[in-house]
Amino acid sequence: MSYIYTLRYVFDPRTNTPEKDRKLLDFVQKAKIDDVAFIINGEELNHSHLTKEETQVWLDAIIPLQKQLAKLDVTTSLNPWTTIMHSDRGFSVNPEIGFNTFVDINGNQAKDMACPADPTWRKYLADRYAQYASIHPRRLWMEDDFRHYNHTPLKLMCFCDYHMKLYQEKLGKTESRAGFVKNMLKPGEPTIERKIYLDQARKEMIENEHLIEQAVHKVSPNTDLGQMTSFPDWHAIEGRDWPSLFDAQAGPGHPRVARPHLPSYNEVAPLIYGRKFEEYSRTTAAFLGPRAELYPELENSMWTPQVKSNTFIAFQIITTALLGAKGIMLNIFDMMGNGVNEDWGYDKMLADIKPFASALASHRLNMQKLRGIKVLVDQDSAYTAHTTFGKEPEELLPHEKNWASLLASFGFATTILPVQNDLAIENQTIAIAGQLLRNLSNEQITNLITKNTVLLDGESIQVLLDRKLGNLLHIQSAKWHPCKSGYQSFEQADGTTVQGVKNPRITMLQHTGNYLQLDYQTDSNVKIWSSAYNSIDQKLGNFMAVIDDHIIVLPMDQDPKHGWESQFSSYKQGLMQQIMASVEPIDYLINMPHVKLNIQENGKIVWLANFNLDGYQEINWHLSKPLPSNTATLIRRRDNSVEKEAVKIEVTDNVASIKAPLSPLETIQLIF
Repeated sequence: MSYIYTLRYVFDPRTNTPEKDRKLLDFVQKAKIDDVAFIINGEELNHSHLTKEETQVWLDAIIPLQKQLAKLDVTTSLNPWTTIMHSDRGFSVNPEIGFNTFVDINGNQAKDMACPADPTWRKYLADRYAQYASIHPRRLWMEDDFRHYNHTPLKLMCFCDYHMKLYQEKLGKTESRAGFVKNMLKPGEPTIERKIYLDQARKEMIENEHLIEQAVHKVSPNTDLGQMTSFPDWHAIEGRDWPSLFDAQAGPGHPRVARPHLPSYNEVAPLIYGRKFEEYSRTTAAFLGPRAELYPELENSMWTPQVKSNTFIAFQIITTALLGAKGIMLNIFDMMGNGVNEDWGYDKMLADIKPFASALASHRLNMQKLRGIKVLVDQDSAYTAHTTFGKEPEELLPHEKNWASLLASFGFATTILPVQNDLAIENQTIAIAGQLLRNLSNEQITNLITKNTVLLDGESIQVLLDRKLGNLLHIQSAKWHPCKSGYQSFEQADGTTVQGVKNPRITMLQHTGNYLQLDYQTDSNVKIWSSAYNSIDQKLGNFMAVIDDHIIVLPMDQDPKHGWESQFSSYKQGLMQQIMASVEPIDYLINMPHVKLNIQENGKIVWLANFNLDGYQEINWHLSKPLPSNTATLIRRRDNSVEKEAVKIEVTDNVASIKAPLSPLETIQLIF
């Protein structure tokens, strides 16, 4: 299988030159590009929503290049840069187009951003997409402004008069915008206003996708429609139904096609990138399912090697193997018409890594068929979440991603599992964070906790307490202690040694959540692994514990800004590995921080990706099951080729040792 390179490309039809076209065609050949997605009316060249005539100017300019690309066996796709519009930039909707703009949660009206339920906008957008389809692109993309949030300078939408009328009809009474919003975000049990809002947002976006799909496939039946996506937790607060939305977009006979967000427009520390990669990219891939065609977004901004090195770009592309990606969308040149810059060396870098990316893709990772800890997520969590203050829509954001980034960074074999309606999960190791359990009945919760090995955070435990299910954890009493309240200062793992440090300590003061102090029923089967202490070394109460030999608790919530940042500690990594190994056989890497481990369900394919600037001279892997063989084929990139090496694996005390190095930012594959 060849890994597909799609170059997102912007040229200015008013000032484009034959020289820029020559450079594009030359780059396409040297960089082994398979598809060019022309961005229409993008960023600096954007001047509001285009009329039919203005749109045709772009298509007329693209068609000659489409013909030249076809001679090189390179397909053409289209990436119109606007659906709703990303943000107000001083423009207003052309009266000739004449649709209504949205009103945000605070009553502010957009100047240039569409109301997603406006009939005129719906017809306008379907007509434009039919017009784009007239040149029969390979793929026709919908931008990630197709959402109800992140439309600067405004907030969550839509609360225009049209929407308020819809909401009031469903309420069966008149309610002001301010009153509706207040009730929608109200603390405690979710209100009917919350459900009405989310149902409407979900419904109208699916309807819009269907209208566009119908219009496109009437004109160009073979064109695949693709959707660009953003942050899955934010998509939850617009009620996104991932399967229904993408099936409506695809249409009969077409695959779900998506561009998941890769969370690094500028180069960041790879270990930070690795955390966000789990929280956003892998979570999106999980929601879309194994049959989706994924072309993640490699984007550099504000462009040029000043913001991202070729080494980091190559690392990002190669690690999309951990999503099961079919290819990559390359937004590596700017979006104002400068065209290809030959000095940056992108062509050689892309050509060099493509054989290896293709080799990885030939053994495609399926997130539903991976061994290890399964982090549960649910697209419906905004429906059930309890807010604290009821002031901001951010209070509806799910916190389910926290275990994903932590456990993967700790070297555990993990995957991400969306909750299904039947919830038939038994004899698995699952991790639950945030308020996901509010989506389930008490019976479902009881089955989930009693029939699996379960990791729970403080928010999950609070849901159990609210449901009167504390007995599942033998909880006698519980009390929250706010961070920086003068109560707790650090966690100490008494009686444990990690990396030569006895009784190691981890902060409970900095970049951390609040502490849920739990006392357990007398004579219950609870092993305490760590305790909370104050700043003068007084033990305050229990912290991490194992209950009934299969429930592991981390009784804290998350910091509003920093999440679980305090937990990214080598001491916590060592403690977690000891705790998990005491409960059950478990796969994890030893002394290899920020190396991700993915294992096919049958154990025959293993992916290791080093999201670190440190290299390792050998690989030490704590096993959950015997290896299929004591030899494997190790596949790695060597310059512009693929190197395959037979390696012997020694197993001692359930630890597999592989005498092979793993370089910084390197991904390898083991085939048994």
